[in-house]
Amino acid sequence: TPLDQQELLCSQVAGVVRWMAEISGSPPQLIRLRKLKFAVRVDGSYLWVLGCAADLPDTSCHSFLDRLIGLFCFYNGSLSQAYKERPRGELDRAWERYVRHVQHSTSDLHRIFSSLWAMDKTKVDPLLLLKAALILQTCQRALHVLAGCIIYKGLVVSTQLPPGLTAKVLLQEAEADPEGLPANGGGQLQDQESIPVPAEGSCLPQGVHISPVYLLENEAAALRDFPLEWMARSPGRSGTASAAVTNGPGGAALVRMALYVHRVRGLVLALLAEEQLAEGEGAIEDVYHSSLASLNGLEVHLKETLPKDGPSSVKSSYGFAHYDSIQNVLTANFPPAVPPPDQPFLRAVSLLHTDFHQLPTVSEITVRNASTAVYACRNAIQETYFQQLGSPLRNSGAPNPRDSAFALPSRAKQKLLKHGVNLL
Repeated sequence: TPLDQQELLCSQVAGVVRWMAEISGSPPQLIRLRKLKFAVRVDGSYLWVLGCAADLPDTSCHSFLDRLIGLFCFYNGSLSQAYKERPRGELDRAWERYVRHVQHSTSDLHRIFSSLWAMDKTKVDPLLLLKAALILQTCQRALHVLAGCIIYKGLVVSTQLPPGLTAKVLLQEAEADPEGLPANGGGQLQDQESIPVPAEGSCLPQGVHISPVYLLENEAAALRDFPLEWMARSPGRSGTASAAVTNGPGGAALVRMALYVHRVRGLVLALLAEEQLAEGEGAIEDVYHSSLASLNGLEVHLKETLPKDGPSSVKSSYGFAHYDSIQNVLTANFPPAVPPPDQPFLRAVSLLHTDFHQLPTVSEITVRNASTAVYACRNAIQETYFQQLGSPLRNSGAPNPRDSAFALPSRAKQKLLKHGVNLL
């Protein structure tokens, strides 16, 4: 959208929000137009608004707005402080970067759930997943390192972080060639704000960069309490942590930390640490050398094991999507970059996900039209959607005992077991 139209739209939405707040005593959470709708968040004197397609579920619109707000505050600190201390153009580019990341790193299904893509564990040697977990545990022994995750081409291989923080760190994976990396391949400290520089200068090991990030106070406390009793702690590991604190959305306290990122081709190791990690080269070198060989080996094995990018040559007789609401992870039987071939499946999933949100006592729904049928079920922690592909037997008119839709629950239970989804 051209900038002048954006500014006109922003002023109109702000006017509507203020008018409704004065009339009803509270601002609207959603403004719906014929072809668009806007999720709204009010934070003091600031107004956050995200425009979405009209057919996207309301809950997904709010989730995406919250995700964008979370990304901005994670990488820039409080909104008021960022706009007070940094050039407007620089922050505009940051917003474009976050919106582009959310748009391009998700599929249509992904957008419905605002979820992460998990690696299909049925296609990966369990020993590789164990190796990834051990790499993270080894890094955790280093001074100041709290927890981290490993990502391969947008797929979460292993993570110690809660889903919200993993989603924010995924932005690093999307930026395989960050601006400003030295031509010799060395790393650098990303200076969104000031962060201490190693004594010998700002050049870091090859493929490594460190940037300041901001966590909510409860998020930082949870990472510092990460269970380490079974591990041999490094000297000084249990020392008292200190960090700069600013105010985030709603006045919540933000704690400044350091994000250590090491790229090995398509593989990314991301670690959250106390900001003291960047004060000296010793701790950084320890993390780098303790993980370098293992990361190279893991990247080679994942590259050889996982299917190449692009549509699978194997035709499936069914489609499914499985959403884990605890881990905020989506699993499906098509690659993240490839949309489901059946658009009615997308529309059905969108409607059924909204129905589940609005009808908390409903656990199973089957919908169908003359050409296809979709079965959905859910429990307290997950939702599953299943569609049998191919020509239906009898799916028109009033339901009857021979209607193929009635066979979907048993087929889903049978077919999805091999994907590690147990509906029994």
